[in-house]
Amino acid sequence: MAQKWIEKTEGIVRADFAYWVGKYMDKFYDGLEKQKIVGNKCPSCNKVYVPPRKVCGDCAATIPLDGEWLDLGTKGTLLNFTATRYSVSERRKKKSEKTTIIGLIQVDGSDTAVIYPILDAQEQDMKIGMKLDVVWNKKQQGTPNDIKGFKVAGGA
Repeated sequence: MAQKWIEKTEGIVRADFAYWVGKYMDKFYDGLEKQKIVGNKCPSCNKVYVPPRKVCGDCAATIPLDGEWLDLGTKGTLLNFTATRYSVSERRKKKSEKTTIIGLIQVDGSDTAVIYPILDAQEQDMKIGMKLDVVWNKKQQGTPNDIKGFKVAGGA
């Protein structure tokens, strides 16, 4: 007869781990690593998502992983923006001398938007509907930080 032993221990457990973002975001991050913005298309209503998703937010259809994936290029349109002197990457409020512009950008060919900094731009020059180009970081790692931000199309 087999015996079962149950041991109970109390204390703090440290768990160092990496996380997995799922198959859909994996494809998106693979694209970023190659300096490409990819989205997926709903087979029911044809809405294009960036970042990609499994379920359509409009018609609730399941978007199959082996469905239509699109390389959307590196241009977008400014839908909205905010200018702040507070750091947006810190957990605590931290005032800065420099104004940061954060934009809501619809990547060309998509129906959704992403949020990134607008680089090398002045608040007074910003206009809803203006065209933007992606600015890549020097080293790609397959993360959202592969995109440094966006700049005004045709700008410096």
